[in-house]
Amino acid sequence: MITRRMEIKEIVNRFNALLCGMAILLVVGTSCNSKPEAIPSRPMDPWAFRSVLDKRPRMLTLALDTACFAAYDLGKGELYKVWKGGVLREGTVFTNKKNIQPSSWGTSYYGEDSLPNQWLVSKNGENLSFETQYKGYLLEDNQITIRFELVLDDGTRIKINEHPEFVRNELDQPGFKRSFAGSEIPEGLEVSLRSDNDKVQVGISRDLVATDFFQQLPEQSPPAIGDSYDHLGILWMENSDCYTCHEEKNAMVGPSFEQIAARYPKNGESYSFLTSKIKEGGAGVWGDTPMNPHPDLSSSEIKTMLDYIFTYKPKETTIATGNRVNQKRPSTNIEEESPSPKPGHGAAVEGVHPSYDLTTLHNDSFQPRVGGLDFLPDGRLLVSTWDSIGGVYLVDNILEGDRAPVSVKRIAAGLAEPLGLEVVDGELFVLQKHELTQLIDHDGDDLIDEYRVVCDDWGVRDDFHEFAFGLVYKDNHFYITLSMAMRLMANERQLPDRGRTLKIDREGNYEWMDYGLRTPNGIGLGMDEELFVTDNQGQWLPANKLIHVRKGVYNGMAWGLSEEQELDPPAMVPPAIWLPDKEIGNSPSEPILMKDGPYQGQLLHGDVTNGGIKRDFLEKVNGAYQGAVFRFSQGFTAGVNRLVWGPDGALYVGEVGMVGGWSWKGNQFGLEKIMYNGSSTFEMLAIRAKPDGFEIEFTEPIGTEVLDPALLEVQQWRYKPTASYGGPKLDLTQLTPESMKLSGDGKRLHLTIPGLMENHVIYFKLPEDLKSQTGNSLWSSEAWYTLNNIPN
Repeated sequence: MITRRMEIKEIVNRFNALLCGMAILLVVGTSCNSKPEAIPSRPMDPWAFRSVLDKRPRMLTLALDTACFAAYDLGKGELYKVWKGGVLREGTVFTNKKNIQPSSWGTSYYGEDSLPNQWLVSKNGENLSFETQYKGYLLEDNQITIRFELVLDDGTRIKINEHPEFVRNELDQPGFKRSFAGSEIPEGLEVSLRSDNDKVQVGISRDLVATDFFQQLPEQSPPAIGDSYDHLGILWMENSDCYTCHEEKNAMVGPSFEQIAARYPKNGESYSFLTSKIKEGGAGVWGDTPMNPHPDLSSSEIKTMLDYIFTYKPKETTIATGNRVNQKRPSTNIEEESPSPKPGHGAAVEGVHPSYDLTTLHNDSFQPRVGGLDFLPDGRLLVSTWDSIGGVYLVDNILEGDRAPVSVKRIAAGLAEPLGLEVVDGELFVLQKHELTQLIDHDGDDLIDEYRVVCDDWGVRDDFHEFAFGLVYKDNHFYITLSMAMRLMANERQLPDRGRTLKIDREGNYEWMDYGLRTPNGIGLGMDEELFVTDNQGQWLPANKLIHVRKGVYNGMAWGLSEEQELDPPAMVPPAIWLPDKEIGNSPSEPILMKDGPYQGQLLHGDVTNGGIKRDFLEKVNGAYQGAVFRFSQGFTAGVNRLVWGPDGALYVGEVGMVGGWSWKGNQFGLEKIMYNGSSTFEMLAIRAKPDGFEIEFTEPIGTEVLDPALLEVQQWRYKPTASYGGPKLDLTQLTPESMKLSGDGKRLHLTIPGLMENHVIYFKLPEDLKSQTGNSLWSSEAWYTLNNIPN
């Protein structure tokens, strides 16, 4: 039962005995019989946090008290829910699960449709149309003030500052108090809040306080974790690493559940065989890519997983006779040898690049899953974290020559997957999953007071894969990339902004740069201040990419095409460099321009799953970038996600990972730096395309005894984007150099190679035992050149 409280104290006293067990709605002005307020303690850290909630994006959840949670739908600019209970904080950054997002549990304090959360603006009794905009929030003294603006059609802006808080009255009843102090309402306009059922309406004026008291609710209990899943098989898959390599309907690294269900009959023999394969792992059934073993999964858990997989069995399936268990994919016209186990010569390099020294900055008490890195003008490092805290940390005493112990201070928290961070003229900006935000310290205590919205207009859903990546500032504009959703229904389309590079001005207006990106986890400035982006292999991406960002360019991921474009698809513009999957890339990340050594002017980029840092040599041929990628360095704790140059000349390396995938050797965190030590490392420095072949430049002179074409392996192939996950090497052929000529200084080897074709990848493998004239061994013998154009 809900009754409206009057402002008259005598009426309050008269009905005090009646208040027990009843919900009391709306105290206007000060709450004269509320308990005195103090700076509150909160039941969670962080207690104010951004996330998806109940399948709604752009949510702000407030853990005000163990007896009161409140959530605001910032996309709509309105209060969503007030309840007793909590939040199941599930998902990639909370529990390493991809198929679920945070959800609320417990009992709502407000009856159905009775929450006063709908804004109304009127003039002379006539309702006016307007747009509600969320502008950010302030955190002071462990309390929050949320800022909205109501923008009328004529441009009038009504500023609304709302301060929500949990209170109790003298009867110890729980209450939800909303203070609207500092509202700016122009003369002649009336602003109010109403409920969906129109039974509650609250007039808003400057300094209004509205408090609702409620009937005491019993203790609440969270649901069993399995209750949030449509099938318990999904739960066990999320607790393992299944979704790293498999999806329900799309083949990825491994086959889709539909393919598995179609191949095997649903009987005891299949269950027994598949249980063994899941526990033991191995390759050979669906190709040569090995599946990780899962010895810790019980047979009953695997059976539940298989039960779920077999729900995707086609209604009419013809199972071919004969043993199909050992069937492999068709082989190419070249028998591919197994990669050499020797590091740098068919396998990942081991250890740090010899020309650099590594320093570890993380420790037992600071283990960041790094989402963003940048330096303040005073030389302190800022680190944002892709984790349950969603924090920004200030790291001091890390520059070369600092002797004091490294210090770490958390200055912000509650951000939603902050995967980009940039300092602009001393001001701090962070890219959240759903918003570009400026973080402001008003009082100089190195704690963020204000989380101010710069832009939150791009399209979002609740899909876990709708990441917002990176942050670059150039010519008074921010640049970010948006990945595509991965869990859409057949009747759903990607939102128009997904799979694009966005250009955002300081006022929050944005425009599209390119389109057709899948998972572009890395954006950076390269030579000539040009923008480059990396993208991850998947559907419509037969391999990973390094892409030169150009206005209007289509990068090939067809999921983002409009219905009209699907009728006449645009041609994919090839990347500057293809990064063959499992050879030189799995999850490429941020590119950065080299500043030191013989590599100055080239690019580096990290990789989260393939690990380490790769080096990219680029050249312009016929007006477009193309070039070669080389292995550069391993030796880091986890997969490399973000890179930034420090004022001390060191390259700072932010690392990340998650359970079951998107990780290097299963590790999830790391913050380190490498410093150029001046030592020479013998390796290929550059590969340049020539009209009749290539020129390979080395860091040190090589001997003339290597001038034997038989010692050099060269292959070429092409890729074709398809709806499948990844793709094979097409038209794979062996090439033989017709001649080899060494320059007078011994550093440049010219190869004349017949049969080269444009829009192909050219693979080079030098002799593993190749040495420089001074006897130094080759650091890495392989390179991959993307030959989009043959020079004239």
